[in-house]
Amino acid sequence: MAAPSAKSGLTVTPPTFAIKGAHNSLLLEMTGLGQHPTSGRLLRGLTPYLDEQGAKHVLLLTGRKRREPWSQQADQVVHYQELVHWERAADGGVYRGVCGKDAALGREEIIQAFESEPLSVIDWAARRLEAAVVSNREPMRLEICYVEKPWGREAWYTGIEKRGISRVRSATGNTELPYALGMFPVPLIGEDEAPPILLKTLEPLPDAVYGDLYLEVHREKWEVYVVLAVDPAAWPDGIGCLRAGLDPESVESYRAKHGARWEHRLIDDLEEAIRRYEQVRRQIDGMLDTALRGRGENPDEPVSPALHRALLADLPEALLAAERDKRAAVERYLGKVPLRRGDVVRLPPGVLHSLQRGVKVIEFQTPTYERLIAMFAQKVLTQPHWDVAESMRVMEKAAYTPPTLEVLQDDDGLKVERIVDFPQFQVDRVALSASRTLAIRTDENNQYQLLVVTMGEGQLLLADGRVFPLEPEAGYLLPATIGEYSVKATTAQHFTYLKAVPRLDGNTPTGESEKSVDDVLENTW
Repeated sequence: MAAPSAKSGLTVTPPTFAIKGAHNSLLLEMTGLGQHPTSGRLLRGLTPYLDEQGAKHVLLLTGRKRREPWSQQADQVVHYQELVHWERAADGGVYRGVCGKDAALGREEIIQAFESEPLSVIDWAARRLEAAVVSNREPMRLEICYVEKPWGREAWYTGIEKRGISRVRSATGNTELPYALGMFPVPLIGEDEAPPILLKTLEPLPDAVYGDLYLEVHREKWEVYVVLAVDPAAWPDGIGCLRAGLDPESVESYRAKHGARWEHRLIDDLEEAIRRYEQVRRQIDGMLDTALRGRGENPDEPVSPALHRALLADLPEALLAAERDKRAAVERYLGKVPLRRGDVVRLPPGVLHSLQRGVKVIEFQTPTYERLIAMFAQKVLTQPHWDVAESMRVMEKAAYTPPTLEVLQDDDGLKVERIVDFPQFQVDRVALSASRTLAIRTDENNQYQLLVVTMGEGQLLLADGRVFPLEPEAGYLLPATIGEYSVKATTAQHFTYLKAVPRLDGNTPTGESEKSVDDVLENTW
């Protein structure tokens, strides 16, 4: 029989393999699937059939294959297994799942575990596979993926790229983020199944020059930084630096000298200064590449500051002096913004910027990889060219203005500030005094939440009494359907965390297909 479901938009033919168990449970199996339709949608599409069977607990075992466009082997077919438990309820119910990418469980042993205790199968399978248990009714602990950079490193909480994949961790193991989110994405991250907001830290080296990030600008990407720490080895007075926008004094000088044409003249002179620096930079980089090859090193990999300094010491002093002078000539045109712990930097598209050495920040950004590199005081490893002309064209021709934060609440040991209100997402900073508790909830739709702790320790308390620790610099994804929860400070000092939520534009696609599942299954990708 076919089982249409208005909620899922799918017409599902029940699988021929079905076993009934205790607690009104049902075990189903479907094999030969691609990435879509997801297990969550298959289960929702089976709703009329499940009603007929009187099934309250449904376990769906699927064998799948897909390609990974984010991986180094993007054309390679990956086989994997999903086991999802749906506890049905009027409010959408509870989904719990486990995914085995590098290992699979046999049908017979799954049947045996199901017949023994159907409500414990997910936990049993997760232990066997050493994978995370994923649920729409509890926070997902994000496991960091470190990505080395010439200037230091990034720590990705929600990264899904060729350079690295973040993971989800529970007591039983860990699972790559795209597989964790792929089992039942609608109750986790919303109907449109878009990639989550990119959450990461930037951790520049404290070394002068070597720890300075690219001078870059974005056409589309929106970013916000919150300063976590300022390394005293780089900034003994605790005040770090961001290069951003144009230097205000240069703007005033050019405006006074050139009138209405000040902007054109300043940008022309800035571009010319960068071009002069690029010539010297490429000469030095070429000589360093030769030296690295002579030592058996790969010149296209990040180099430690100690080795970099040792190699530079062998270069002509006149060339090194020219590099310093021409770099300083560029920096005279750039704004210099002081940064202290807790400061916020808003970077909408068009702001030319470079975070400087020793300033560690939490960053939220739109999950896109695009940037224009105007300049870098090391060899650029991610592309063979600089984007000088295009950077000058799209950058804002103005000084950078530090933001004024909107205070949403400030009373009785609780302070909530709106860090950013970008078109794609909002970020709030929440500070709680000792033992203070804040009650909150997710709003379903696409309203998952990302939490990251910036100071102290706390607890996340669910409505059913379960308690999860909130640890320093730990990140968590709260599913859109987690519902009511509370955050409690457990340290004597203030407990502070950041919360990011995607914004709804009123035109969110449902993401549901009008095709039958049988039609969709013919497309195994």
